Amino acid sequence: MRKLALWACVLASVLGSLGSVAHATLIEALDMEGLVQRSDAIAVVRVIDQQARWGDDGRILTDVLLEVEDRVSGDVPVGERFILVRMGGAIGDLGMRIEGEPAFENDARYLVFARRWEGWYRPVGMSQGVMRIDGNRVLPGGAGLSLVRPNGTPALGPMWRPRALDAVLEDVRSLVGR
Repeated sequence: MRKLALWACVLASVLGSLGSVAHATLIEALDMEGLVQRSDAIAVVRVIDQQARWGDDGRILTDVLLEVEDRVSGDVPVGERFILVRMGGAIGDLGMRIEGEPAFENDARYLVFARRWEGWYRPVGMSQGVMRIDGNRVLPGGAGLSLVRPNGTPALGPMWRPRALDAVLEDVRSLVGR
């Protein structure tokens, strides 16, 4: 009887943890050099529109239409538009949220580090590669992520405090030039 009670407690604990909500995604922390090295395109962009759709694997994806205001590197010319795909979104009454994926607001500006993915672009390092621009300040990315070094110890992301846009772009351009 004791064994049965013990197994019932273990089973209840396991089943209870399956229904838990994850509050962060564990991912390798990237520094600014890592973001630059993994990027196919880096640009200051403005969000034009967002459209959720079903992916081939049954997940909800959101196409974020971005207009390039300032190209730092890559083949995204100033004034042109491109699509960045983020995982998650809402279609009708059904929504899917992936902790660590970036969130976007229409008409807001961002510094985006993107890589090619299945014919589109994806943010490098999930939300680490999407930094909101507020006036002339760049705000750190990485929301919803628990960042770690390759050895598993906690780490900070590429930017841990707001910085002047000009200073960030100067740093990024110097890394691109290497």
